[in-house]
Amino acid sequence: MENDLVGLMQALINTAEGRVPADVVFTNARIVDVYRLRVARGQVAVKHGCIAGVLFEGRDCEDAAVPAWEAERVVDCEGRYLAPGFIDGHLHIESSNIRPSEYARMALSRGTTTAIADSHEIANVCGLDGLAFMIEDAQRAPLDIKFMLPSCVPALPDEQAGAQISAADMEAFMDEHRGAIFGLGEMMNLPGVYGADEETCRRIAVGAKTVSGQVDGHAPMTAGNDLNAYAAAGIIADHENTGVEEALDEISRGMYVMLREGTCSHDLAALAPLILENPALARRCCFATDDRAPSDALNIGMIDNACRMAVEAGIDPVVAVSMATLSAADIFGFDHGDLCAAQRRGAIAPGKRADILLLDDLAFTAAPHRVYSAGELVAEDGAFVGTVAPAASRPGLEELEERLRGSVKLPELDLDVFSYEFRPGEPVIDVIPGNAVTGMARPETAEGLRRIMLIERHGRGVAAQQAGADGDGACGMGLVGKHIGRGWVRGFTITGGAIASSIGHDSHNICVVGDNPADMFAAVRAVGQGGFVLVRDGEVVAKIDLPLGGLMSDKTAEEIAREHDAFMDAGRAMGIEPPLDPIMGMIFLPLPVIPTLRIRPEGMFDVTTFAYAE
Repeated sequence: MENDLVGLMQALINTAEGRVPADVVFTNARIVDVYRLRVARGQVAVKHGCIAGVLFEGRDCEDAAVPAWEAERVVDCEGRYLAPGFIDGHLHIESSNIRPSEYARMALSRGTTTAIADSHEIANVCGLDGLAFMIEDAQRAPLDIKFMLPSCVPALPDEQAGAQISAADMEAFMDEHRGAIFGLGEMMNLPGVYGADEETCRRIAVGAKTVSGQVDGHAPMTAGNDLNAYAAAGIIADHENTGVEEALDEISRGMYVMLREGTCSHDLAALAPLILENPALARRCCFATDDRAPSDALNIGMIDNACRMAVEAGIDPVVAVSMATLSAADIFGFDHGDLCAAQRRGAIAPGKRADILLLDDLAFTAAPHRVYSAGELVAEDGAFVGTVAPAASRPGLEELEERLRGSVKLPELDLDVFSYEFRPGEPVIDVIPGNAVTGMARPETAEGLRRIMLIERHGRGVAAQQAGADGDGACGMGLVGKHIGRGWVRGFTITGGAIASSIGHDSHNICVVGDNPADMFAAVRAVGQGGFVLVRDGEVVAKIDLPLGGLMSDKTAEEIAREHDAFMDAGRAMGIEPPLDPIMGMIFLPLPVIPTLRIRPEGMFDVTTFAYAE
C-alpha cells in the first residue's frame, strides 16, 4: 500500500515537472476554480487517473490552447467549462428502483462521479446480505460509490422490518468487509439520541471505525437542546431541512446542511435564501438527491438539476458548482487529510482524482458534454459510454442476488380486511405534495379522503396466522392493529382505483391507497414479489416489477424509466395531480421518522410524540 502511494506520488510530481508525459492534457478550457470562485482559462494534466498539474493562462502559460506538457493524448475543450465531477451528498440507490451498476450508468451520464450511498432500504428488507450485494454490484461500474453503514435497521426499535442490525453486527460486517464502509449512515432514531440510549450510542460510535470516521444525520424539525444533543453526538450533516431557520440552527451548531432536491422532496427553493442572504454559507451547504426516480434522473438530471435550480433561484453558477463539489468534499474529508490523490476530490487541482466535467454552459439545462471518472471518458452528451463488467466477474455476487429474491411473504387476506368505516374526528394523514413532511387532520367527514393500509410483508403476519392468532378463518381480520394498519389519507387524490407498493420507507411493508376496498384488495394481490401496481375497476392498468428485495429491478435504467413514465401517465389519468408524484408521493407515507402522521402495521403513528394517534 505504501509503495503504491509513493509510486503514484512520484508519477504525479514527475508529470507536473514535465519529466514524464501526462496520460492526457485538457487544453483550451475555462476552468471552474471552486477555491477562488472564479472561471479562468487554463489547461489540466492527468496521470494515472489523478490531476498532476493545472496552469492558468496569463500567469502560468501564455496560451491555454497550447499543451504545456507532453501527453499521450490531448483533449481540446474548445472553450468549454471544465469543472469537478459532482458529488451527491446523500442518496438511496434502491429508491431509483435499479441496482448499483445500473444506477452508476445513469448517474455518470448526468455528471455525478461520486455518490454517498446509504443502503438502509435493502438492509431493512434483507439485512447485511443486502448491503453486501450493493457493495459487490457497485464494483462493476466506474462510479465511485461510498457506502455508508446503515445505522438504524429498523428505523425505530419496534418497527416491523425484515432485519435487525445491532452495533455488534455492524462491527462484524466491517471486519469481514475491510475498507468497504466509508461512514455511518443517517442516524434516524432521534429518541435514542435524545435519551442517550446505550445501543444507539454504540451504533454512533461505530462511525469512528469507518474509513471516513463520519456519521451522517437525519433530524427533521430538531431544535434547542434536542439539537444540541444531536450535534454533541458528533453527527455531521442533515438533509431533512425544509426551512431556512431550521438550517441556520444546525449550521450554528457546527453541522453541514444538504439542500435536497429529489423526486419526492423539493427543498432547494425554500433553502436557497440561505446562500442568497449570506454567500459564505455555501461552504457549509451541499446538494443531495436522497431519492431520485430514473425517469427524472435521465430527463431532468440529478445533482446537475440541483445546480440548475440553484442558478434559477439566483445563486451564482460558480457557487452552485462549488456546493456540488467542494462543499460535499469538505463534509466527507475528500478535499484534504487523505494522502492518496486517488481519494481526494471536489476541485480541479493537483493531487485530486481526475473526476472532470466538460460543460457547454453553466445553466445546467442539458447533460454534461463529457464526463470523466478518474480520467476515463464514461459519458458523452447524456449517454453512458463507459464499461460495466458482467456480474460473473464479481465472485459471490450472483449468490447474493438470489438471496434478495422472494422477500415478500404476505398473510392470507380477504375483502373484509379492506372494508372499514371512517370515524369522525379520527387522525388523518394530510399529504403535502413535494415534501416528505406530512400533516395531521381530524375531519368530521370522509369527503375527499382515501383509505390507506400498511400490511406487514416479512413473515410475521404469516406466522401469526399459522399459530392461529388470526382467528377462525378470518383471513386477516385478526391481524388488524398488529400486522395490518388501517386509516385514511387526505390529498392523495386517486379516483376509481388503488395503488399498492412494496416500497414503504423504511421497513418496506406493503402500502396501499385507494377509493374502494375491492381495487385495494386486487392491487395488493398483484404486488407479487415486489413493485408498484395500479388497479382500476379490478384490472391492473400499470405495474413495475421489483423482484430484488421488492425494491429494485434487474432491468436497465432506461427500461425502468419508461415503465415509470407509463405508470405516471396511468396515475395522472386516475386523478393523481401534480405536484403529487404517484410513486414517490406514496412511499414515504409509512416512514415513522419524519413528522407528522404516518401509518404503521399497528395503526396511525404521530411522529411528534412517537405514540400511536387515536
